[in-house]
Order: sequence, then C-alpha cells, then structure tokens
Amino acid sequence: MATATLTKVGNSMAVLLPKALRQEADIDQETPLRIASPRKGVVVITSLLQEDDDRRAQLKRAEARIAARRKKIKPWPDGITAEDLIAEAKEERYREFLAL
Repeated sequence: MATATLTKVGNSMAVLLPKALRQEADIDQETPLRIASPRKGVVVITSLLQEDDDRRAQLKRAEARIAARRKKIKPWPDGITAEDLIAEAKEERYREFLAL
C-alpha cells in the first residue's frame, strides 16, 4: 500500500502517485482515471483503460456468474401471486424465529 499527500497546484489540489504504484497499476500520465468518493474519508481512483484480454476475461466471469444464478432460479409457480410468495416467505421466517 502506498501513501500520498495532497499538494497545492494553482487553485486545485493534486495527489502525487508514487512511481512504484503507477508501475504496479500500469498507468501513466495519459491514462484516464475515474475518481470517486463513496463515503466520507474514502477516495477511489480507477483506471478507465483495460486491455481487451482483461475485458474478455471480465465478461466471461460475469457470464459464468449469470449462468450460475439462472440455474438457481426456480420457475414461477402457476396460480401464485407475488403477495402469496411474500406471505409464504414471511411465515417461513417466523417459524424459523420461533424455533430458536
């Protein structure tokens, strides 16, 4: 893990990324970056460029996850509404709670 500090550059602030980190992440000054702050105190910097092989591998993993989820999905029962299924699930959880 690398550490860095903010540096004032004109009216803005900059984070200088150490050379070892840039090399490990395979980014340079031309690499577009996405910067986000998902919550207070957290900054995430992500490279927007990916190699075609990386994208293909990522897509294959996503397809495998989707296929695995499809196998787990039960077909919708005939004559049953969503409200019936919700009530059934609530009843099942209630019985599990009472069994504790």
